[in-house]
This record gives sequence, structure tokens and C-alpha cells, in this order.
Amino acid sequence: MDEQKKSHIIDDYLDADTDPALRSQRPSVHSRAMVPATREQLVPVPAKLEQGEIQQDFVPGSAQKQQGLHTQRRGKWMLIAACVLATILFLGLISFVLFKIFFTVHDVTAFRVGRRKMVSQYIGGGGIIHPRQQVTVSYPAPLHIVDVLVKEGDSVKQGQPLIKLDPDQVNAQINRAQDDVNAAQNYLNSVTGSGNPVAAAGANQSLEEAQSKLKALQAQTSSILQDNQLISPIQGVVTNLNASPGLQFGTNASLLTVVDQSSVIMRAKIPLENLSQIQTGMNALVTPSALPNQTFNGTVTSITPQADPQTDTFQVDIQVVNAQQMLLTGMSAFVRIQGQVNAFVVPRLAVLNPDRESSVFEIRNGHAYMKAVHVVGRSTNNVYVDDGLTRNDLIVLLPLQRIRQGQEVHVVRTEQ
Repeated sequence: MDEQKKSHIIDDYLDADTDPALRSQRPSVHSRAMVPATREQLVPVPAKLEQGEIQQDFVPGSAQKQQGLHTQRRGKWMLIAACVLATILFLGLISFVLFKIFFTVHDVTAFRVGRRKMVSQYIGGGGIIHPRQQVTVSYPAPLHIVDVLVKEGDSVKQGQPLIKLDPDQVNAQINRAQDDVNAAQNYLNSVTGSGNPVAAAGANQSLEEAQSKLKALQAQTSSILQDNQLISPIQGVVTNLNASPGLQFGTNASLLTVVDQSSVIMRAKIPLENLSQIQTGMNALVTPSALPNQTFNGTVTSITPQADPQTDTFQVDIQVVNAQQMLLTGMSAFVRIQGQVNAFVVPRLAVLNPDRESSVFEIRNGHAYMKAVHVVGRSTNNVYVDDGLTRNDLIVLLPLQRIRQGQEVHVVRTEQ
């Protein structure tokens, strides 16, 4: 049967399957099994399929897999596109901000620097309170104590008896020193006529030593010994009492200390950068740490121009009248030394970092340029500058924190 006839038979068969008039003429079940069920089964198979080469489109489930891969690729590209868009927006925002900062003209309030002025400044530092005067009472020879006439913490006057000594021992010490002088003198007399120069020189040296010892004993005892009693050399308070009745002490042993606290000395540590600004006689205000609401007037009495390598400070002594005995030895305190300085007075708001490495923004040709200045003092609202500025300089006052180096500015107001 040729191809044309096969085609007619298939068409008639399929038409009978759909046409009710021909449905009764369809083959039986048994005969129908010999006839193809669909047109597609009778369509010629491409040459490649006849050779066994199956295409992807004909693999079961391949359409679903391709659809899933296509969805994944589309999601990945959408994510990449979103990231690129976000990056572009971020870079655009940064560019806009940088443009606003560096290229936008800022309206500023400026300050015109005036003349130098003599202004008061306070130089501060911390320190410790020391007594203005204190004396350790001792005796240049070993003696026996008969009685102690004071106790620790007592206030004593100059010349007041403190310790009673054994009078026999006191006299014996002086007599012994005098006897040593007499003996040395006799020995010198004996060897002077012997013609031995070496012996004469040795005898003369022994005499000088004995005389020196006697004079020292007499000088010391005359200032601290009266009627066989040790007396106070100054007015003050008794501290560090080491004496007791019946005690036998050695030569120059410390028996007690008398501290004069009617005036005290504060030894303050001042920064080295202020060394040239402090002079003796300057007024000072001393505030003890234990008495923060109390301030005492003082005067600079001495300056030690020697640096402390650990703190970069030098020592200044301030004498303070302590009539009410409120300042005690060993107290910590803070001092403000009042001085005068010739400097430019600049508003505090116009200076960057006024404590260290200070600078201002100077306005030149419509632009702001950072300039270093040296601050020597300050008050509540002003800063004192002695270097880095000249009269009639124009500097930025507000808004200082938003200005950048070389930025163009527009002065809308000038203060002076």
C-alpha cells in the first residue's frame, strides 16, 4: 500500500472517532488494537530519532527542570541588579555629602582680632602643705631625762621648757669638754720647746678640735638649755615626741619636734610651659582638697627652675597665713597663681583644641585656612593668644566645627 492510501485510511479512521454518524462503523476492540490510537503515533519520526538520538524536549520532566533553572537565573540576576542599584545610590549619596561639605559655600560669622591687652590669667597646679618652720629638739651629748613637761599636740611658746635633764650630767658634759681643752693646751705647751715640729703640729690640731667641741656644746646648750631644761626654740605645736622620764638618750638623738603652723608653705607642681610666666611676689589662691569651699590667700616666695622628668613640672613655694590652724601638714591642695600677660583676646568658640595644639580658621580671599596659635591663658568665655595671630586678622567664629581646610566661606557677620 502506497503512502497516499495510508494517509486516506488514517484520516477516515480519525473522522469516524469524532463523527457520531461514523462511530457505529468503528472497528471492534479487538480490531481497534491493530490501529494506532492517535495521529501523532503515525507521524513519521525524524531521522535523528530513528537513529536513537533522543532530544531533550522529549525527556520526561525536562520542561519542569528548565522552568526551575530559568527561575533561579532570573532571581540571581534580579539580586545582582538590586545590589548594583544600591551601590549606585550609596555612591551618589556619598558624593552628594562630600560635595556639600567641600564645595558648598558656608555662611559664617567671623571675628576681627583687635590689639594686644594686658589681661589677668591664672596658672594652676597641685601640691602638698608643709610647715613654714619646724625644729627637731636634741642634745649634743648623751644624757638622762628626769621629766617630760609637754605631750604631743601641745602648743608651746618660744623659750617654754620641754624636757628636764639631770643637772649633774649636764654640768659634767660641759666640765669634761673644758677639761679636754685644758689638757690639749698643756700638751701643746710641753712640745713647743722640744724642737720637734711634728709633735707641735699634732698638739696644736688636738687643741683646735677640743676648743671646737667646747664651743659647739656651749652654743647649742645656750639656745636650747636653760636651768638644766631643754626649751622650745620656736613657737609651735609639739609632734613626734620620743622622750619619756628615766630615758637615757644618745648624742644628738631626736627627742621631739616643734612645728610652727601659724604660716604654712604649699609646694606646688606647675607645668613647665608656665615657667617664664611666674615670678616671686605673685598672688595665689590655695584651696585644700579636704576643704573645697575654703580658699586661702598666699604669695609666691620661691621658684625652683628644675624640671621633674616624670611630670614635666617645676616647684613653686607659696606661703599662706594659717591663723586659724585650718591648714595641716600633709594636706593636698590646688593653687591658682594670678599673673598678667600681654595677649590677643579671642572668643573661646573661635579656637580649636585650646588645651593643646590650638588652631583657628583664618579667612583669606574668601576661603578658610587652618592656622596654629599659642594659648597662654583663658577666662570663662575668652582665650588669650600670644603667638600665631596679628591685629586685624579675620577668623571664623561660627560654625567652626563644619569648616574644612581651604573651604570657601561667605562672611555674613563680623564681631570684634
